[in-house]
Amino acid sequence: MAKLNKTYNILIRFAILVFTFYFLYEQLFYKHDLSSFLKNIEAVTHAKNFGILSVIVILLLPVNLLLESRKWQFLMEKLEKVSLLRAFKAVLSGISVSVFLPNRVGDYLGRVFILKKADRLQATLATILGSMAQLLTTILFGLISVVFFLNRWINPDTSLNRWTFFGILFTIFLISAILIFAFLNFSVFSVLLKKISGRVYNKISRYTEVFSWYNSRELFYVFAISILRYLVFSMQFFLLLRIFQVPIGYLHAMMIIGFIYLLMSIIPTIALSEIGVRGSVSLYVFGLFFGVVLPEALNGQIVAASSALWLLNLALPALSGLFFIFRLRFFRNHKSHEY
Repeated sequence: MAKLNKTYNILIRFAILVFTFYFLYEQLFYKHDLSSFLKNIEAVTHAKNFGILSVIVILLLPVNLLLESRKWQFLMEKLEKVSLLRAFKAVLSGISVSVFLPNRVGDYLGRVFILKKADRLQATLATILGSMAQLLTTILFGLISVVFFLNRWINPDTSLNRWTFFGILFTIFLISAILIFAFLNFSVFSVLLKKISGRVYNKISRYTEVFSWYNSRELFYVFAISILRYLVFSMQFFLLLRIFQVPIGYLHAMMIIGFIYLLMSIIPTIALSEIGVRGSVSLYVFGLFFGVVLPEALNGQIVAASSALWLLNLALPALSGLFFIFRLRFFRNHKSHEY
């Protein structure tokens, strides 16, 4: 049985390697967004501050990944002690697996299979909590961005529009408060499941109790890390816009980026296709901001910045994660937990 498990592990690792390389190759060499990136990068390499801005963007990548690694390490402490280095490898492995699966579900699979002893379903549920914190952060900043765009959609000069404006504003505030309160008190979810599941609860209690492991203070810590991550990759996007000479200030860029990420979070997509989706969504939102049909040159600059962000935060970590794919154990030998 152990020999059979070893064979299955090797086959799955090899399949992940092939699929990841195939999808990355197809994306890098057959998608038109990258041609726009390459054309624009040649035009800006001699621009003022290109070097320093590029260095900052690249340095923010490990910061982003380390923040996510620390968040996952913290969540796993309830199940198994994980070093920050192993958590970092798990995050990279998750990105590699996620590139060819819908909505990055591979992110969970790539991470939990690096664990030695922990129950994988429990680990997956704990990992989902971290993803929920990141999604909550994206939604909250996105809702703030919606407020920014309201003036462009609703003219508050008339009484009716003014009431509509403040009604939407109050709704956004209420939704934000409810979402934050619900997340910080997510342990209540276990109690609710216990009440509504009846006899079935005994069969699922091992897994539903995961949500009761984390108190409000611990969930706030996870939420705070998620906010820091959001600020890091948003800053990367802004700096890339500046590198590709998109004429926009920091505050306006943050509002636009927040709206882009909000739309991206609700569009079902395979991670690899995001390079095209991200470019299209970015152009749409920038068009809303400028209120005109964007010049072709500006379109190319925006798409180039979006593509560069995809290359840096997804393609590069996915390739790096392949080095750790062969550390994953999809089928364990119960007599040993060693790698």
